[in-house]
Amino acid sequence: MAVNAKSLEPESILELVKRAQGGSVSAFESLYRHHANHIFLLCLRMSGCKGHAEDFMQETFIKAWQALSSFKGDSQFSTWLHRIAVNTVLADKRKNSLDLVHDHDWEREFEQSLAATHTASQMDLEKTIVQLPSQARHVLVLHDLMGMTHQEIGQQLGIAAGTSKAHLNRARGLMRELLE
Repeated sequence: MAVNAKSLEPESILELVKRAQGGSVSAFESLYRHHANHIFLLCLRMSGCKGHAEDFMQETFIKAWQALSSFKGDSQFSTWLHRIAVNTVLADKRKNSLDLVHDHDWEREFEQSLAATHTASQMDLEKTIVQLPSQARHVLVLHDLMGMTHQEIGQQLGIAAGTSKAHLNRARGLMRELLE
């Protein structure tokens, strides 16, 4: 799953976005290469399943291509892309109204995809996040990793802001237990 991409400066990303908005498939391909690992990891964190995460990542980029003209540059492209990914995972969760389950090979695949970019303790942290119950995992990822407020999380997940806070507290407590 690892996609090797050179680091791009924000100005380069905006230039690629403008070219992609003009119809350049190669520019969008460069954006894909640059952001694919981050989007995959976000989808994996939220779904807990490599197969689902790959599907969600692909769907995210398809939606991004289709909605590229709506990106106005008010936020970073990565932020816009992350929102699409989160909405994609949550829409699937609502549609299927089932918690996504872990596949048995996820840990090996997870380690292989992160080996080049993460230390052993970072991988342990990532594996722990994926093991959390879905609601706690979603709130933790959205709050601590995506920087969303409890109000925004509540709107995304259809829960009260106070419930979001409770899930975050639960997630952090479970993380401490699992990491000990």
